[in-house]
Amino acid sequence: MRLGITVFLTGLVITAFGIIMLIPAVFDIFYGAKSAEAFFLTSGISVFFGLLAVASSYNYWVSLSIKEAFLTTSVVWIATVFCSALPFYFWDSGMGFATAFFESMSGITSTGATALTHLDELPRGILLWRAILQWIGGIGIVMIAIAILPILSVGGMQIFQSESSDKLGEKAFPKLANVTEVIILIYISFTALCAICLYLAGMDMFDAVTHAMTCLSTGGFSNYDNSVGFFESATIEWILIFFMILGALPFITYYYIVVGKRRKISRNAEIKSFFAVVLFFSLLLAFWAWDKGIFDNVADAVRLSLFSVTAIITTTGYVATDYASWGSFSLTLFFFISFLGGCSGSSAGGIKNFRIGILFLSVIKKLQQMLVPHGVFILRYNEKTIGEEITESIVVFVTTFVLALIVVALALSFMGLDFMTALTGAAASLANVGPGLGDIIGPTGTYAPLSDAAKWILAFCMMLGRLEFTTVIVLLIPLKSLLTPK
Repeated sequence: MRLGITVFLTGLVITAFGIIMLIPAVFDIFYGAKSAEAFFLTSGISVFFGLLAVASSYNYWVSLSIKEAFLTTSVVWIATVFCSALPFYFWDSGMGFATAFFESMSGITSTGATALTHLDELPRGILLWRAILQWIGGIGIVMIAIAILPILSVGGMQIFQSESSDKLGEKAFPKLANVTEVIILIYISFTALCAICLYLAGMDMFDAVTHAMTCLSTGGFSNYDNSVGFFESATIEWILIFFMILGALPFITYYYIVVGKRRKISRNAEIKSFFAVVLFFSLLLAFWAWDKGIFDNVADAVRLSLFSVTAIITTTGYVATDYASWGSFSLTLFFFISFLGGCSGSSAGGIKNFRIGILFLSVIKKLQQMLVPHGVFILRYNEKTIGEEITESIVVFVTTFVLALIVVALALSFMGLDFMTALTGAAASLANVGPGLGDIIGPTGTYAPLSDAAKWILAFCMMLGRLEFTTVIVLLIPLKSLLTPK
């Protein structure tokens, strides 16, 4: 493999992040916060080493092979998280680098799990940086899901591969470039619209902008320990429900709207199943909560149930109320729906709707074959024939997800965490949901009390889940087998 291209692209991204760090730095100058010094220092370090990497490997700017794409994706992600963690660390070295790295990884992966406390008292530059990380991470994973994962055949994503992009790096990408440009503009427009709506609903401009950034990215970072519950506004909650759903839908569908291909949206089975799942579990939870007397009226039960279910399924992780206190049924429900996730090509995490749909159809197909052994049954999803390669990729993804969940939960339990914290912490990190369940990392808690070792493990889990497992795990294959394939 040509490692030079990985160094070159990593240098470009680090340099870009170093420049972006100047935004919260300049912002903090006006508030006289000490965190401005941390941003200026980190910006200088990032730009210096980024440009050094670019200068030392500029002649490697060529097309990517499949193996180089796997390596570059993971290396760029880790390097970016490392640099993005430095402002947290230099601002308050007392938190330890493990905490800073955890917060940075949670931001860039749009997980939303926080290890910081007393958010209300943090410098605005730090709060803005957290929102920026999630916003960039959200659009970044959308681009990866559209342009890279389908070509790498990760987790069945090849079902969304464009016929005009069979190989990485070819100049047959004008269409893909146009799609990317339109999607970025849509992402920016939705963020601006969300900020305007939140401002009109009663948030100040800073809160409106930062919450809009973390909402569209389905990240869920808030500026307050009580998350969205701090505002105690039904209007704000309805606005966030709407934009959380927008962030969890395939961004390619918005492109189809722009270019006039609306029929592709109406026929999209993944979008239909996503809305059906959100509506079903929201109404089920609302009926149960109202029946148990948790709410005095149906309107509050429906709104808060819909908000909580939407926040978890879209992996945004906002909290408007302590749903963990509703009872055992709510705990069980929220644990299982945390795995579902949003749609493919969105900023949401989780297993994704299309994988669950195809697995369900595969089970139906197998049962039909058992009843009619000589019958020929064709598996179709979204008007596309699903081959064995796609089904196998999805099975590998789900199996890897479950195995990782077991291993990580056992590792966290070995470190002394209770069963609920270990299991839901592993699930929330792998699915990029954010809050877990229990007294420590539940809706009203944080990951701050966890040990540094646990934070390192969970940070790695966030990257595993965000990069769809295979992209990272394939790097564990011995280097010799990568360099000299048989």
